[in-house]
Amino acid sequence: MGFTSLSPNQEVESIFSNSCRWTPSARLSKVRWSPFVFSSRTDWHRQPNRLSQLLGERRKSGKPIYDLTISNPTEAGIEYPSADILDALAQPQSLRYNPNPQGLLSAREAVAGYYEAKQIDVPPSNIILTASTSEAYSYLFTLLCEAGDNVLVPTPSYPLFEFLAQLNHVSIQHYHLRYDGEWLVDIESVKRAITPSTKAIVVINPHNPTGMFLKSEELRALSEECAKHSLALIADEVFAEYAFSRDDRRVASTANHDDILTFTLNGISKSCGLPQLKLGWIVASGKEEVKSEALQRLEIVADTFLSVNTPVQVALPVLLKTGEVVQQRIRERVEANLTHLRNAIGKNSPLSLLSSEGGWYAILKIPNTRSEEEWALKLLDEVGVYVFPGYFFEFQESSYFVLCLLTERGVFEKGIGEMIKIIQ
Repeated sequence: MGFTSLSPNQEVESIFSNSCRWTPSARLSKVRWSPFVFSSRTDWHRQPNRLSQLLGERRKSGKPIYDLTISNPTEAGIEYPSADILDALAQPQSLRYNPNPQGLLSAREAVAGYYEAKQIDVPPSNIILTASTSEAYSYLFTLLCEAGDNVLVPTPSYPLFEFLAQLNHVSIQHYHLRYDGEWLVDIESVKRAITPSTKAIVVINPHNPTGMFLKSEELRALSEECAKHSLALIADEVFAEYAFSRDDRRVASTANHDDILTFTLNGISKSCGLPQLKLGWIVASGKEEVKSEALQRLEIVADTFLSVNTPVQVALPVLLKTGEVVQQRIRERVEANLTHLRNAIGKNSPLSLLSSEGGWYAILKIPNTRSEEEWALKLLDEVGVYVFPGYFFEFQESSYFVLCLLTERGVFEKGIGEMIKIIQ
């Protein structure tokens, strides 16, 4: 399916923002600056919540903390092939600056090889390197949206999109994920959320924090809505390497999804466990004419910043290889903690573990005898167990905890034990 209701030229013109239509005569407007005037986009609430305040106080006191929210693999006791990583970053080619808006060809070929290993054909010419997935979202919001336009994002979800959207003059509309023994995309809520100002639908595959993988049937339904309304699909696949089991219903990747204009995001922060080495990428796919136009516009956006540093690009072939080792160690940690959590809860517990297909997180249903925040404060205050209350991730219903399965096993097991004692 494609943009059948529009001519090829209309397809191209209708989907991109005016800010990406550069002309030689374009000039920046003059602005009168005041040192005390700031944009409303950065007028965020900055007061720490009660849980953060209590966490800070406990740290200052020196009391033990069982942090079940750690999502930084470099702080989770994961063993890295350090010598190989450091050698890769010390290559002589790193001393030469050879700016390429899309990224060095050798690095893009390494990304293409990453997909080739999954039997997915991605030409290097379809790849744009970015400093992070967050930057990739910013590029795409710039590409697709005028000020005031909106993009659809799932709820519950990781609390990032509101900030990225606000910084790019874009608003957010939510569609829902629903839980019925497993997490599913509520397609009807997608249809209801689309407005004339909607420019893209964002999916996370697998989703963070629910661990839901996108299914082929859901991708077909989303593609139909995108084609019907001339929308782009943005698929975030940063946790794609961390499936708990095989399921043939799942979409392995959208990197070769040609039915509609699709942007697939990934990077080495999660796939290789290297958040300190900032490198992500965008893979563009879709009908040739609109995809080509998208890539040309993205190249100008990327050329404006040239943010991806040379050493990490030069090292990328090695980093992707060493990343396979790190992936396996992360999988072992996550699966061990998930198994312990299942066994610790048991059958007659007031806690219940929601089904998850992958990623780094677990979601617990907790008793509604207290609010999520009250439970979280009680755990932290009395036994030093730190968890995310569900409202951090905009759950539509109350009484959830979100735990990261990356935590060191000893800390995780002790923290789970203390949590169960308090709640029971």
